Amino acid sequence: MKSDAKPQILGIIAIIFGILILIFPPLLSYLVGIFLIAYGILEVIK
Repeated sequence: MKSDAKPQILGIIAIIFGILILIFPPLLSYLVGIFLIAYGILEVIK
């Protein structure tokens, strides 16, 4: 069940980040860092 939901969650996060980057371009580096940290935590927990 987790493996089915994970791609959808990552897709939703990617869409939200994309919209935020379009609105606030300077936040790109912060959002990438946060995404990488969150992805790493998800991989460690898995």
